[in-house]
Amino acid sequence: MKYTILVVDDDDDDFLMLSSLIKQCQQDVTLYYVQNGLEATQKLIDGLQPNLILVDVQMPLMDGYELVLWLMNSEAWRHIPVVIWTGEISDREVTRYYRAGANALMLKQDALQDVEAFCKYWLKLVQLPQLVWQEPG
Repeated sequence: MKYTILVVDDDDDDFLMLSSLIKQCQQDVTLYYVQNGLEATQKLIDGLQPNLILVDVQMPLMDGYELVLWLMNSEAWRHIPVVIWTGEISDREVTRYYRAGANALMLKQDALQDVEAFCKYWLKLVQLPQLVWQEPG
């Protein structure tokens, strides 16, 4: 199965490392990279249809929380699983993201150390949405 992942993170190095590791365990993945939530919204509006969105917490212009709220309030994109991936986060913030609609939350260092577990879960075990949402009418 071919997957498309949108990675929203303002750290180029983290994206490059993640991209390299994911390609090692799952060849049939296309990753798109944007540096903030505002760029992510534009990429989606322009037609990108990812199966999964990885979102960092702290970013300029539109942070991760604002992006999750935007996605969950959009009929066109609320069906796409959103995984928060961040360097550090408080228990209070974890609850805040889940209440906003995030599907999972993981620490970057854990994900990068065990990217095979990430790939196995999100790209092999879980059924990600494949259908493009179309407005009724």
